Amino acid sequence: MKKVLYGSTALLAAGMFAAAAEAATPLKLSVGGYLNAFMGYTDLSEKDIGTPVNKFALGTDGQVIFSAETKLDNGMKFGAIAELNVSNLQQTGWLSEVFAYGESKYGKVEIGATGNAAVKLHHEVMDASGVWGTDKSKLVNWMGFAKYMNTPHYVPPFGPVSISDFDILDSTTVNEDGNAQKISYFSPKFYGFQVGATYTPGTRYARPFVGGSGAMNSTVVAQERNFNRSYTVSAAYDGKVGPVTLGADVTYGNSLFTGPLPNGERNKAINEYAAGLNVGFSGFTFGAGYKLRDYGIKEMKDSQAFDVGVGYENGPYAVSASWFASRAGKNLGYKMPKLDIYQVSGSYKLGAGVNAFATFGYIDLNVESRLKEAFGFADQDAWTVVTGLALTF
Repeated sequence: MKKVLYGSTALLAAGMFAAAAEAATPLKLSVGGYLNAFMGYTDLSEKDIGTPVNKFALGTDGQVIFSAETKLDNGMKFGAIAELNVSNLQQTGWLSEVFAYGESKYGKVEIGATGNAAVKLHHEVMDASGVWGTDKSKLVNWMGFAKYMNTPHYVPPFGPVSISDFDILDSTTVNEDGNAQKISYFSPKFYGFQVGATYTPGTRYARPFVGGSGAMNSTVVAQERNFNRSYTVSAAYDGKVGPVTLGADVTYGNSLFTGPLPNGERNKAINEYAAGLNVGFSGFTFGAGYKLRDYGIKEMKDSQAFDVGVGYENGPYAVSASWFASRAGKNLGYKMPKLDIYQVSGSYKLGAGVNAFATFGYIDLNVESRLKEAFGFADQDAWTVVTGLALTF
């Protein structure tokens, strides 16, 4: 994988030097972004999670995006993007993405803290509200489930454990590396087809730019991932067949983890496989996604996640409905919890860059009886209604 990416970078660099040209204009800075401001109600209670709950809450989620780009006389493009978080939905750092890129007829190379090729080529289930998207961790955090799912229980001989240790997936995208520092290559599109590949050194190896022997935290956001290295390879298609629009992608990912997996094993490489599909016709968009996580460990059964949904847009109106399911496998003889998330959303365009939206979400967590007895966990469910404004600038 590293050789493929290095070769792609060398090919792009060769194109740069073979036809070197000065930029017609210096890099021009642009500022944009979005802000979702909303309020909502959840029926989660102190009885559910053992701590006082304010059922009514206010939230903001957004980014200020700084971008700069220039085009050389020979057609080459160079640029940089930095995204500043303004959100209370996740425990993130101030910055979300910071990366530079170069693009030519041979393709595009990105270097820095950003999403991998799988994330950028993935076809997602539509969310008309635009607030939660396909990363269900935002909705889980908003509804207070994060408190319950991450509350440790001390159970010998396992020590402190929480439901999050049992491999509940939160998306159908291969995204183990998050926004860690990485290098990605995207090929030019050929009849709607495109391939992308990413290599991420990881956060746990000691390497250059680090004082002493400590490992460099390569993430920009404060969501450090516990892995040594990761790579993904994706292929995608976007096109039309008559009046029907089609979008599809497949991905393979491999990550080497330093820290213990749910069964306690360390320094283990796991494989992930994912696919996404969008079909659009006459304002309707059908979407579906699937991910399989294969540990390659006898004691652990594969985990899976899938989602399906449909959306409709007509002028200023948009509506959508979706279902997400996480089906963790078995670990040390225990059948892992099941997580289902249902969502219905709608939005109306009030004007340029101003949308009003409303969304309903329901989360259902089911725990097997033997797991309840051994770890003290319980079934859980909650719903929320949220409304607000989505602003883009």
